[in-house]
Amino acid sequence: MMNMESKLLNVMEKGPSQKFVSTVLSFGLRSPLTRRHIVDALERATYKMSFKSLERPDKVKEERYYMGSALLRSIERAFESKSISPKCMKALTDILIGKIMVEGVYIRHTFKDKHGFSPPSFVTISPTNVCNLKCKGCYAGDIYQKHTLKYDVLDRVITDIKEQFGAYFFVISGGEPFAYRESEKTLLDIIEKHSDSFFMAYTNSTLITKDVSKRLGELGNFSPAISVEGFEAETDARRGEGTYKRIMEAMNNLQAEGVPFGISVTPTRDNADLLLSDEFLEFYFNKRGAIYGWYFQYMPIGRKPDFDLMVTPEQRYRMLNRIWSVVKEQKLFIGDFWNSGTASDGCMAAARGGGYFYIMWDGTITPCVFIPFKDKEYGNLYKIYENGETVVDAIKSPLFTHIRDWQDGYWVKQPQHRCGNLLTPCAIRDNSEAFYNIIGETGAIPTDAGAEDYLRMIEQGKMPEYNRQYRAYTDPLWEREYLRKGDSGKIA
Repeated sequence: MMNMESKLLNVMEKGPSQKFVSTVLSFGLRSPLTRRHIVDALERATYKMSFKSLERPDKVKEERYYMGSALLRSIERAFESKSISPKCMKALTDILIGKIMVEGVYIRHTFKDKHGFSPPSFVTISPTNVCNLKCKGCYAGDIYQKHTLKYDVLDRVITDIKEQFGAYFFVISGGEPFAYRESEKTLLDIIEKHSDSFFMAYTNSTLITKDVSKRLGELGNFSPAISVEGFEAETDARRGEGTYKRIMEAMNNLQAEGVPFGISVTPTRDNADLLLSDEFLEFYFNKRGAIYGWYFQYMPIGRKPDFDLMVTPEQRYRMLNRIWSVVKEQKLFIGDFWNSGTASDGCMAAARGGGYFYIMWDGTITPCVFIPFKDKEYGNLYKIYENGETVVDAIKSPLFTHIRDWQDGYWVKQPQHRCGNLLTPCAIRDNSEAFYNIIGETGAIPTDAGAEDYLRMIEQGKMPEYNRQYRAYTDPLWEREYLRKGDSGKIA
């Protein structure tokens, strides 16, 4: 097994051959006789890689390892319960290793040599704002005109991102991704055409029929993150009566075809405790078979933003401790877009190395799904293409560059002992005054009325006070447990 571990570590550092991928991972993971040995070896290799990479406090490296370990064990459980078909597993391993860790590495190194910074690892695209539901507090904005990204533009930008950034992972959002229709093409057509990439979509799942699930199982390179609000009462209260039952039906359809799925939740002041309760986790992960969970704390942007829906600083701190307890002890892969900053190496916005950016249904380009502001010159994909420019020009825009400069000063280019607090990593949510200055310096343009409302929340002192209250919890913790002296690099 140590020989296998050394080979896997070599894979993670230098990239493997396709033959190694298909032989050891794709086939080996299918067999109960070899699966545990492979996962154990991958876990040990992940531990070593966590402590060899990045100039970060040791506890940050520990938590990166814990999250990686939880992902591996979640995949292992999915195989044991037959929740992932061999077709899906082969697509996942071929893309992860063959594309991202072989071809992608060369492209990313070439990009950095040419442009002086590393490219993003993925992109989130909302190809349509059309949705069959109208959920309370949806971040997608107060824009009720139907907008759908042209299919040829969607196809082109995915191709450009692969070729220029070496990124083969795409997150699809909305609107409702399965409501996308353009030039007689659907989301399934784009997934099929780009079979060398893996797609994950945030979806209400109500359009995932048996036929759709069968097609997804045949394609193999897709996983839906299904939105829930709790159990039936909570989900139907926000998403509409009958939605919960349709979600359960969609999960049944996906499981029948071996399509791996996760859940996506929006913690608010009213439901935060429920969404991390033992009952909730037991039901969705152990009974329903979700492999992963994404937690997006309510952000007061988009359609009718409500500051009072945000989790309180005290609730968020409890969530921080609870999530890491679940990840470490139960080995459930749960990521909180704000509370898992140590695992993601901080804010991922503005196309930083290892991060991402966002493309909307009308071609608008923003630094992040939760940053509803665009650069005044490079804020629209259609315009960029019409001018003979590329997505590279978009991520080199003043808005993106200013945010990356802030990231560099906060933690990215800081020595270990001066690393900024990654428990409060977000530019717009956790460092609102710094973000306000960036908007002013770059002249960035709000994408909707909700963005203007958010700026007023900063001007009125609501967000800065929220930031100060939460830092009263996390700054002492960061100083005490992350910037501690004499780190051994050992996990207790």
